[in-house]
Amino acid sequence: MIAAYQAGSSTKQLAIGWQLAKASILTILRCGGAIIREQRRLTDDEINHAVTRYRDGESLQRIGERLGVAHTTIRTALERRGITRCDTHGRQR
Repeated sequence: MIAAYQAGSSTKQLAIGWQLAKASILTILRCGGAIIREQRRLTDDEINHAVTRYRDGESLQRIGERLGVAHTTIRTALERRGITRCDTHGRQR
């Protein structure tokens, strides 16, 4: 796993390949002495865009694809802004 990460595999790719959560992959890599590459962070403008698109009904997945990040990154950013989540049919949760 460490060799694959150091060769350029992403933590997301490793998580899929090893069928583990990304957090577990990061823990294993850190314990194994790997230097963790900086994770992509959204800018305020990107978060504002995500908030607008989400309120307009766009899915977390689609917003993430547009911004080049995982849907979970979008979800976390929206939660930090206090945005109420909708279910897959657009209803408030």
